Amino acid sequence: MENEKKKYNQMENVLNKINQKYISLPEDEKKRNNKILEQVTDRLASLMKDKDVLFRSTYERKFYGGSFYDKIKVGKPEEYDLDLVLNLPAIIDPILKSSDKPGFVNIQITQSEYKRLSSRKEWNKFKKLHALMDSKNFLSTVKVLQWIERTIHLSLNGLKRENDKYYIDVDFGNSGFIRIYVMISKAHPAFTLKLRNEDETISLDIDLVPCFQFKEDKWPEEGYRKNPFPKIRNTFLIVPKKPHGMENCDTLERYWRLSFQEQERDLITGQELKTTKPAIKLLKKLRDKQNHIKIASYYIKTIFLWKLETEEVGFWKQSLSYVLMTMLQTYADMIQNKKVPYYWNDGNNLIGHVKEATLKDIGNTLRNIIVDVETNLDDPFVIAKYLITQEQLDKLRCEVILSNKSRRKLKYAQSLFSPSASHYSSQSQDQSQTEKMKRLMVDKEFVQEVSEHIEKYLQPQWKDKDQF
Repeated sequence: MENEKKKYNQMENVLNKINQKYISLPEDEKKRNNKILEQVTDRLASLMKDKDVLFRSTYERKFYGGSFYDKIKVGKPEEYDLDLVLNLPAIIDPILKSSDKPGFVNIQITQSEYKRLSSRKEWNKFKKLHALMDSKNFLSTVKVLQWIERTIHLSLNGLKRENDKYYIDVDFGNSGFIRIYVMISKAHPAFTLKLRNEDETISLDIDLVPCFQFKEDKWPEEGYRKNPFPKIRNTFLIVPKKPHGMENCDTLERYWRLSFQEQERDLITGQELKTTKPAIKLLKKLRDKQNHIKIASYYIKTIFLWKLETEEVGFWKQSLSYVLMTMLQTYADMIQNKKVPYYWNDGNNLIGHVKEATLKDIGNTLRNIIVDVETNLDDPFVIAKYLITQEQLDKLRCEVILSNKSRRKLKYAQSLFSPSASHYSSQSQDQSQTEKMKRLMVDKEFVQEVSEHIEKYLQPQWKDKDQF
């Protein structure tokens, strides 16, 4: 078992370098974008409260969701998810019903509850709430989205304008300010806030999603996992996301998707889980490189949530290369079995809507990648071609410092591929030499490209050290 864990060690430096150079986000860009995001959304939320009494009365906070704030983002920090967290009035007791679609609920406010609200002082604050219900008093995703859209457009009129463009001057203290132009576009279930500076060197898209918050007493039962953090995470959200395959349903607007983002963030975070997030990012990078667009980032995170439940903490303390290959195998298994169960209710198959032929193609690709890596473990860069471009790979081969063991194997392989070597000059090849060459499984082109850089990038301080 110990040898099984160590056999991927050759790839460790390569994977760490890919994470560092081609996946991790630049700190200066993160800080700049966070400043823009904070000031623009604070200003917009303030204007929305000014323009609409119901929004002012229900709005509680912003929740920064999505992969960027989970620290598992792949790619440039240009896309963000922001939930506008709303609360229904405390005086009423809405009914949260589990729907026929696991992971989705219906919210109903009975006539008696609404009537009780109308007899209180809060009536003026919440009287428009009834306009967000359908004919049976179910909270309607369609009407909520229409309401938020109107409120956002009204709020934009409260911003300054320049050449028919709305803008906000984002204050960077001693560094001055940056003028950010603000536009809005629709992208169900979100409204995308498009932020650009004058020459568009800054380009940020923020998905604004209205959602309602509920407390622990409304936590769904009937097949749902219990709250793992009841003392510190005693709320959850519902978002206006439609279930797949119900486009012609007459009551589609009643379906709200459950969201346990804060609990999920805590589950994948921790000092002892040091390889969890790097491995998630690498699998997402592989997904992007292979253009598997039907596999959402949330599906990959869900695979890790299940693995976190079945593995001891010690598993996540092992080498990144071992954890990655284990998770790649788990990922391939789930895709080939055509099932990624929703973590909070396994009755919902997250990939159940994806065509069988598509899943078969993706599964075959993943299997081929695994086979290639397993049969070419002496090539430290074997996994890299599935994660980055050829140009990036060429640069990476010059930058990664290889272990002494890797260098010895490369030099030996080079001697095998040399034109003067006996196995090339003689028709009667030595069988043992041939078998050694086969066992090395080193690509000739790789040897030629890397070996010429070994001495150039081999500094004196590395000569007596093995990185693994």
